[in-house]
Amino acid sequence: MAAALSTNAKIGLAVGAVVFVLLFFKLIAGFIRFCFRHPFIFILLLLCGGLGFIFNFLLAGVAILAVVGGGLAFFVLNEFNG
Repeated sequence: MAAALSTNAKIGLAVGAVVFVLLFFKLIAGFIRFCFRHPFIFILLLLCGGLGFIFNFLLAGVAILAVVGGGLAFFVLNEFNG
């Protein structure tokens, strides 16, 4: 399948993957930092089941940003082929 992709599509996928990896690790670090800075909110969310919901909500945001970043890179590179 990789052989059937154009160079611009490969670059778009690479940009999307890099954006996802960077934002994912930033999300993990920020989430751990939040849990240590606000232990009362952390325990409240943990007991009420909101901790997983918030993490999944933020992870979906990271995935959306990665798709938009990769799509934008693909769109910009595709415009240069004219």
